[in-house]
Amino acid sequence: MERIISEQDRIKRAEELISRRRGVISARNIKTNNDKKKIPTITKLFIKTIVSMCIFGIVYFLSQNNNPVIEKLKPILAYNINFEELYNNNKNTFNSIISAFSDDKEKEENSQNNIDSNNVSVSENVLDNNIVANEVVNEITNEVGIGGGEGKENVNLSQEEQDTLYIKSNFSFIVPVVGTVTSGYGKREPTDIISENHAGVDIGATIGTEIIAAIDGTVEEVSSYGDYGNHLKITNGDVSTLYAHCSTILVNQGDYITQGQKIAEVGNTGRTTGPHLHFEIIRSGRTVDPQAILEL
Repeated sequence: MERIISEQDRIKRAEELISRRRGVISARNIKTNNDKKKIPTITKLFIKTIVSMCIFGIVYFLSQNNNPVIEKLKPILAYNINFEELYNNNKNTFNSIISAFSDDKEKEENSQNNIDSNNVSVSENVLDNNIVANEVVNEITNEVGIGGGEGKENVNLSQEEQDTLYIKSNFSFIVPVVGTVTSGYGKREPTDIISENHAGVDIGATIGTEIIAAIDGTVEEVSSYGDYGNHLKITNGDVSTLYAHCSTILVNQGDYITQGQKIAEVGNTGRTTGPHLHFEIIRSGRTVDPQAILEL
């Protein structure tokens, strides 16, 4: 016998069916917090480290190719940083990073709150180190006159002035020969023998007067070719010294020379107007005024 359902019962069942269907749909559309993928803090730190290394690599590459912008920053790049001290200051930071990498995913999830606390401490240490680094940079820029502050009057240093400052800060020179300066560095009145732009300084002395090395270094060149006559070049890093118009050269290419060692004798070879030593100081292919380095 067919059961008779009242109109109210039909409406009630229809409402229950709709409610159940809506409940299924809503449950399927619910997204829990576990579904959201979050980038771990340690991964962010790793990415920042890689980016910093890339930036340093770009700056180092430019500095090795004499980029004009980098030239102004070379005195800063040349500053000796005590990496051991920096390591000791950040030792806790490094240890926490290494420890975090060694933890497995489950341990990281269970100790998320502790990691967040450590990150606050790491951020404070990094901030303190950045403040110290900025103070060091400001001190250097003030000294060499690249930025503002006490060195403001030197903000427009020429390339030659930068090279001179670099050489005086990193090398100690001695006078290569006893004599009198007969021609200075730079422009002069040219003749058939005398060049217009003088790349060094001429020190007049009698033939046979001993010439000594102004700085340590390796003999890069020994030659008798060209206007310089018998000449040699000694190189130490990116700085070289050249000794020209010698009568006799006492060293060979490839020899290591110590400062003050006798290397040649004054002569009158090549294109000259009389016996003298033509002496040059060179940094990365650019000459500077020897009298700005030495008291001649």
